[in-house]
Amino acid sequence: MKQWWSGLQASERRILILGAIALGLILPYFGVWLPIQDDVAVLKKQVQEQQTIKRWMTQSAAEVKRLSRGAAGAVRPRDGRSLLAVVDQTAKRSGLGVGLKRLEPDGQVAVKVWLEQVSFDDMMRWLARLEQKNGLAVATITIDRQDVAGRVDARMTLEMPEA
Repeated sequence: MKQWWSGLQASERRILILGAIALGLILPYFGVWLPIQDDVAVLKKQVQEQQTIKRWMTQSAAEVKRLSRGAAGAVRPRDGRSLLAVVDQTAKRSGLGVGLKRLEPDGQVAVKVWLEQVSFDDMMRWLARLEQKNGLAVATITIDRQDVAGRVDARMTLEMPEA
């Protein structure tokens, strides 16, 4: 290597030295600094998305709490219909019929409901009407956000509160 170096002319050696210095400055910039900056930008975007999801979930939790408070003074179904029939018919009238995937009794005073790809707002209005008009309260609920804005999947247990 020494022999090769000494065989170069002075101008060739200067060019090689300047090239090595330039490479020494450029390589860390493109090999380290730019990838780190790209990763930071991606992480900032992910943080913003997660904050948006958190705000949505906080608002949803507040609405669920409001809806799941006892249905004091609510009128129980007196027309002889079962809880399953009440939930099924009111869901269809509220525009949730297509998204109503499963409905099953849970004892004498509760119903389990599975909804898929339904409007969150329509579902919350339906739950409010069930509470106000039929005395059904949300005992448990799990809501999963979907890719389409305002659409959710939900699993819940609705029950007739103790009198």
